[in-house]
Amino acid sequence: MERDENEVAVRRWFQAFNDGDLEAEAAARGDDFVAHVPGMPMPLDGDEWRQFIMMFYVGFPDMQLVVEDVVSQGDRVAVRWTFHGTHHGEFFGNPPTGMPVTMSAIEINRLVDGKIAEHWVALDQLSMLQQVGAIPAPH
Repeated sequence: MERDENEVAVRRWFQAFNDGDLEAEAAARGDDFVAHVPGMPMPLDGDEWRQFIMMFYVGFPDMQLVVEDVVSQGDRVAVRWTFHGTHHGEFFGNPPTGMPVTMSAIEINRLVDGKIAEHWVALDQLSMLQQVGAIPAPH
């Protein structure tokens, strides 16, 4: 099945994350980009988004996002993905543990003119914080 232009644009965005190419990541977003992230009191603009993702690059310098599923319809592209990384740097105030971390997420992106205009993400933050020892895991 042929991929539509919006799906290709979102996959390029994921590749920019995996390559650690912050210029390509920013270029994949529109000028009025807005991200809706759980736990954040307000949507993030482009600059705030960059600060948010930098916490992941610092905490998990080897991070990789594996695209598991993509559904594209019209101007929306939904992605189910898995994060893999090793906790080698401070993350949300937690010192590095050297532990491998895996987290799942689902996101929906709205595209305008081939760029990500709006981003909604649901991250398994609880599991990630348990894996870095920030909160206890259930017994």
